[in-house]
Amino acid sequence: MQVQRTITLILPDDPDLRQTLEDYTAVQQRLSPVCFHEGKPLPATRLQEVIYHDVKGIVSAQMTCSAIRSVAAAYRSAAKNGKPAQQSFQFRNKAALFLIGCRGRDAEIFPGNELRLWTKQGKKSLSFTVPAYFQERFEQAVEFDSLLVIERKGQLVGRLVLTLDVPDPEGDQPCGIDRGELNAIAAVDAEGKPFFRSGKRYRQKNKASYKQRKRLQKRLALRKAERQDTRSVRRLLKRLSSKSSNRTKDFVRTTAKRLINSLPEGSVLVLEDLSSIPQPLRTKKDKDGNLLQKGNRRSKSLRRRLSRWQYGLLQKALIARAELLGIAVVFVKAAYTSKTCHRCHKRGVRQRHRFCCASCGLCCHADVNAAVNIRSRYDTFCRVYARWAASQSAPKPWNGEMFPITRASCCL
Repeated sequence: MQVQRTITLILPDDPDLRQTLEDYTAVQQRLSPVCFHEGKPLPATRLQEVIYHDVKGIVSAQMTCSAIRSVAAAYRSAAKNGKPAQQSFQFRNKAALFLIGCRGRDAEIFPGNELRLWTKQGKKSLSFTVPAYFQERFEQAVEFDSLLVIERKGQLVGRLVLTLDVPDPEGDQPCGIDRGELNAIAAVDAEGKPFFRSGKRYRQKNKASYKQRKRLQKRLALRKAERQDTRSVRRLLKRLSSKSSNRTKDFVRTTAKRLINSLPEGSVLVLEDLSSIPQPLRTKKDKDGNLLQKGNRRSKSLRRRLSRWQYGLLQKALIARAELLGIAVVFVKAAYTSKTCHRCHKRGVRQRHRFCCASCGLCCHADVNAAVNIRSRYDTFCRVYARWAASQSAPKPWNGEMFPITRASCCL
């Protein structure tokens, strides 16, 4: 099986390459108002028909097509995320996309860390540096797909997309994983060994960052009202936002790595399907005061807690880590996993971290009980499928090679 990953390259400072980035960004700026189309964004094919002949010649033909696709994709992503564009986007960050290999000839990578790419002055050869963290992944690459060159803090940095050969997912030892707000993750493997990651220090730092951000926002509003300079406050807010974002990414990646490294060989990650969790809505009104979207009745503190819950990022980190190691990932329904007793399968009472069952007298950690229930649902699915396969002369139950379980088929 093959997967794609992105690594970072450190590029030398070259004036021709910088000029290419400026020209590419200028093309995107000219494309954006046309693609917006009065609130009805054009697809990439239609946008190319309308404006290609007006912007060609600034950069190469292939890079012009790449700019058209990237601008159309920005509007499409905004609409898909539920935040359609209200005005044309501004592409101010200097960047340029170079296609590599069979998908384009904007750039080529040669042995010895040599990069040859197209610039306004013609093809140029540059020597790049691969950070030590990405060196092993760079050496294992089967092919290179594209290179996005950006300017970050005055330095040219490349985002290289490469393809890796990874083992096919296999395994028959389920590991139930429960993701929560208080305990970030609680897992129980096939041998009954638990794994915990509370994330208490992470939550405390996020709470402190929230209070500091609130103070800075009040100061920003006060300076705006007094018509004073706000550059220093905006700079602090931006730095604080980057710090919080990097802290969250580091926490979920470290958690995923520790969990997968602690699992026995042949494990299968069994997760809850949390995609049906309703997101907190906000009341929106237009300029005339007409109601566009009515918000829910959740309190402000609850909405803030749910928005800070990193279950989506943790799921992505687990899947990305499992793909590289050939570990299968399946999903089960999340309904009542925390309120059902894993011994007698009857409803019990949960009080924060404690679960008690009145039927069989079981008392244990609530998250451990949920993780065992998640693991049991996967076992139940395998047994049900085995009986159905025997009666229908279908393939044998999934063992990691013959019957890959999808999200839809495993959600019982």
